[in-house]
Amino acid sequence: MTSPESVPVRPYEGLAPIYDYVMRHVDYVHWAQHVQSLLRRHDGDADHVLELACGTGNAACALASLGYVVSGYDASEEMIAVAREKAESRQDLQFEVRDLRDLGGVGDFEAAICLYDSLNYLLSLADVGLALTQVYDVLAPGALFIFDVCTERNSMQHFRDVRDTEQGPGFTYSRHSYYDADEGLQFNRFDIRLENGSRRQESHVQRIYPHDDLVACIGASPFELLEALDGFTRRPGSERSDRIHFVLRRPA
Repeated sequence: MTSPESVPVRPYEGLAPIYDYVMRHVDYVHWAQHVQSLLRRHDGDADHVLELACGTGNAACALASLGYVVSGYDASEEMIAVAREKAESRQDLQFEVRDLRDLGGVGDFEAAICLYDSLNYLLSLADVGLALTQVYDVLAPGALFIFDVCTERNSMQHFRDVRDTEQGPGFTYSRHSYYDADEGLQFNRFDIRLENGSRRQESHVQRIYPHDDLVACIGASPFELLEALDGFTRRPGSERSDRIHFVLRRPA
């Protein structure tokens, strides 16, 4: 039962101010370089890139450092507020609150990305299909869409039932990650305590899709599937992968 002093909040509402600390182990520069290599591999290198579910803008900043102009969209107002602090008066970064399932009125982008298993937050294949259609509509002909997902192997190996607690500057958080294999759902629950005594709880749910289901969903979309790659390698992705990067193209 939730204690009286705990306030349940939307995903990332309480996490946003501490997100960069919690995720400080992520090498966003390497990830941006990987994206660049995939774009160039398929002759899809671009000047203006759309990042969907951009969070606090770390990947966008890394891409901007490589010379790209990046527009970052995220459904969380709190995460976008943190991202905008990083952009300040920079002309190569723009951040906006938008859901990746509702992109009407924007485009045409020369490439789009959606990183760090953000697509797993879409809990049905119908929503994945809707997102693919929305992204397709804001891309220029011939443009690439790169996204990644986590697999069941990742959940079973690393997040099946894991608890951790950490103290940061001005806060302490605990996290319980567990996987419901019957439902194919990954749960991550955060309890965040600030030094002023306030406490917030967040529940994050992700759908872990079978690889073949995603391939079929892409096949039913207007996109062309170019590659599905194991992690940050050039090997084909499969259920034995922890993470799979998909590279799609809007036909010219």
